[in-house]
Amino acid sequence: MEDSSKTRPPASSAARSRRSSEFRPRGPRSWSPLQPGSSYEPDEDRYWLEHEVTLLERALADKGEMRRSELGDTVGCKYWGPQRYARALKTATEQGRIKHTGFGRYGPADS
Repeated sequence: MEDSSKTRPPASSAARSRRSSEFRPRGPRSWSPLQPGSSYEPDEDRYWLEHEVTLLERALADKGEMRRSELGDTVGCKYWGPQRYARALKTATEQGRIKHTGFGRYGPADS
């Protein structure tokens, strides 16, 4: 038998890319179990921010002063999304609904 690579001329780059694209799967190049991102809704964002601030307020009213990490664990902030916990803490502090009592510590506003 003859070696087929010696008998055929080398394929052009256009022919190679056409052949490889015939077998390349179409669609997204990665898969995620999450839904694709949706458009930004300011009203929905305000609703969730208010909800998160209320959670912080209630947790501190129930348990008193806490470290930032302890407060985050109490309210389940790891499920909120990137930077949402920091934003909720800042908003709640600016609105006077909670107090920043020291380095990395927060407490209820009425204490």
